[in-house]
Amino acid sequence: MLGRVLRLDLSINWVRVTPVIALAAAAAILPVGVPLLLGYAIDAALQGKGVLELFPTFGLIVVLAIGGGAAELFTNALGARVGYGLSWQLARKLYSSLLRMPLLSYFTINPGVLNSRLTNDMRMVDPLFVSIPISFIHGWAGLLAVAIGLAFINAWFLAAFILVPIALLAVRFAEGRINATIRESYEVNARVALQIESTTSGDAVSLVRQAQATAAEERRFAELAEKSVEIASHMDVWRALIVVAYRLCFDLITVLFLAIGVFLASTGRASIGGVVSALFFVGLVRQPLGEVVGQRYPLIRAGMGLGRVEEVLASSNTGLTTIAATARPQPVDVTKPQLIFESVGYAYPARSDVAVKSLSDVAAANSAMSGFLAGVSLTKLVEAAPVDDAGNASWVLDDVSFSVSRGETVAVVGESGSGKSTIITLACGIVRPGRGRVHVGGVDTLDMSEEDVWKSVSLVSQDIYLRDATLRENLNYGREDVTDEELISALDVAGLGDLYKRLSEGLDTNVGQRGKRFSGGERQRVAIARAVLRDRPLLILDEATSHLDTQREEGILDAIQTIAENKAVLVVAHRLSAIERADRIVMLDKGRIVEHGRHAELIAANGPYSRMYRVTS
Repeated sequence: MLGRVLRLDLSINWVRVTPVIALAAAAAILPVGVPLLLGYAIDAALQGKGVLELFPTFGLIVVLAIGGGAAELFTNALGARVGYGLSWQLARKLYSSLLRMPLLSYFTINPGVLNSRLTNDMRMVDPLFVSIPISFIHGWAGLLAVAIGLAFINAWFLAAFILVPIALLAVRFAEGRINATIRESYEVNARVALQIESTTSGDAVSLVRQAQATAAEERRFAELAEKSVEIASHMDVWRALIVVAYRLCFDLITVLFLAIGVFLASTGRASIGGVVSALFFVGLVRQPLGEVVGQRYPLIRAGMGLGRVEEVLASSNTGLTTIAATARPQPVDVTKPQLIFESVGYAYPARSDVAVKSLSDVAAANSAMSGFLAGVSLTKLVEAAPVDDAGNASWVLDDVSFSVSRGETVAVVGESGSGKSTIITLACGIVRPGRGRVHVGGVDTLDMSEEDVWKSVSLVSQDIYLRDATLRENLNYGREDVTDEELISALDVAGLGDLYKRLSEGLDTNVGQRGKRFSGGERQRVAIARAVLRDRPLLILDEATSHLDTQREEGILDAIQTIAENKAVLVVAHRLSAIERADRIVMLDKGRIVEHGRHAELIAANGPYSRMYRVTS
């Protein structure tokens, strides 16, 4: 286990760790002097010494007792500080790794499992850094000190501990059964959590009632509850066996100590005080022995949690340097088109290529993606296969070339599944092309991290994710330097000026979970305000007016046109009002460009675009 901890490459401050080790050892060793001094005092009293003569001995006993208690107190205080610091250092490392997964990896993972890794599993790991090391040092130091103390009285007393290994056999057997029961318990708890998650949301409850399955779900839950009761009762039986084995062991050791003491005293090999001291050692050895042996269960439990954490950290799909920027400046050439697709081909990876062990194989995949990401289904990842030949049906995009310059708006249109959403994922640097090149700001995305790409891109999507925070925090997220005046101005440009004036708390209004206090159209306007504040050269609009009525849509399009005067704008939309305003239109069909030109030209050509236009108009 120590090797596993060291391989985590945590930063250990030995200046803080060393005093904890020393104090833990002192807390175990100092109390051993108490029974030795008590034995000496008894023998001295039997020899006729008075209280005043033994006063220094009694004082030393008090000092050792207080010193041992103080050392234990400081051990726990300092050890907790160091241990929890290491535990949270590991949690930060895990969080950073999870935050840097490829976005496609999230399609294979249930968000509840991610939460469990950072909460439940990390709490299981806590003792590995806090209580287990302290108990290990305290226990072994205590046992060693007790052995030396008993040998100092008479080595025959050590023979009584022959009973300990016999008791430990029963303990080891019971612990093995407990560990197996714990694993079974985790499986049942996971099934309980999955049933609760899949049946208690508003939509889930509605589905249960429509299917008249309330009684069936109650029966399933009752079966799981019964199984949980059975597991818990078995675990308590095995734990009781451990308690009984320990108690019986030490009861027998006490009897054996007494017998050895009587024998030694009767033969003159030990004094009465020595025998009394030895009996005190029976109680003294119980705690360190319990700490040494009793840490097996916490250690196994911590090892189980650490194993799941290690699997995440070791995955090739976590902690990727290509996801988050490393503060390296990327030159942006404003004279070049801000977005260039050069003979781009893309095929989705297989699920195994983006999966993360212990996350992707635990629970149902996440289906909560929105906007252009909603077009990526788990089925696409599962069915993905290696592709080599141009024109292979597995390519979502094939030989796509176009560009968008500053001051220009290009619309990408096509039927559902034609590849529009994939163009957005490529333009945002979320994925990289399988063939060809994508340039953003004049730089190849293959040479950029995802966050490098986002330095040049603002996205306004059809479904906006707002955090459960204030309007101000949602607007200035990533731009905390902006003033309230700039925030209000951005709201005005986005058409939210009137709404802002009606908000009694103004910018401090909480938007609710996922922005539920605002309508869909208002959330889209918040996204437009964000784009105004970020002021990046490439603006991508993904069905950005889909939640608005015709009148309001025209107002938003006018606002977008105002802020986009000196920007490259890529529009993906179904609504014709957004498409008609574009300078050029790219028509996709099954991942390939079939038409490319102005709206009037494409209508006159009477091709695929013209046919789609007549159907949707």
